Amino acid sequence: MSETSRDWSDTLFAFDTAARWFVAVTAGIAERAAGDAQTWAQLGLGEWSVRDLVGHTSRALSTIEAYLDLAAEEDAAGVAAPIEVTSPAAYYERALAAGTPEVIAQRGRETAATLGGEPAVAVAALAARVLARVATLDGSEPCDTPAGRIRIAEYLPSRTVELTVHTSDLLQSQGVPAAEQTVPEPAAAATLHVLADLAAHKGVAAPLLRAATGRAPLPAGFTVL
Repeated sequence: MSETSRDWSDTLFAFDTAARWFVAVTAGIAERAAGDAQTWAQLGLGEWSVRDLVGHTSRALSTIEAYLDLAAEEDAAGVAAPIEVTSPAAYYERALAAGTPEVIAQRGRETAATLGGEPAVAVAALAARVLARVATLDGSEPCDTPAGRIRIAEYLPSRTVELTVHTSDLLQSQGVPAAEQTVPEPAAAATLHVLADLAAHKGVAAPLLRAATGRAPLPAGFTVL
């Protein structure tokens, strides 16, 4: 197996573990909701309810389908753009610059509404479909995103970040503090890699390095996003 093939295999595995963790946690919330109808309406993150947060997180899956399809359509029509975005960190920087918190929040609510009466069932079906599709790819396939064209090999790690971070948010909303959460190791490692790249790109690596090695707490409000 070539180095590129190994890298793609590792990328797929990390995404797979993150997606399955999201599915499992959402299923657990559904079980709780069976005994408490207000569970989906409870506070999830910021202005989002738990249901909204699940909807937003599910976009880490649905956008893969949408952006792969869009790229394939443009390629077939002969109007394909060149690859513009070459890393997960570069994708985040472009995407965050292009979007606004209000738009992102609204998309989460709109997506939540499409999940129907059984959000966990819808999430499980979506994840199964997307995991099956990405397993057929070799990493070179383009995705046409609002931030520009990017190969799936560079786009998928950003989806792993979204799934991992927001599944942790979901657990927090259910009363499971970060110290008690068990993040799947491949998903955690891939997510931290992207976040470290973002910290380096933004020139805020030093505070993160010092906090991670127990030298100093992070400044209030610190984020790499």
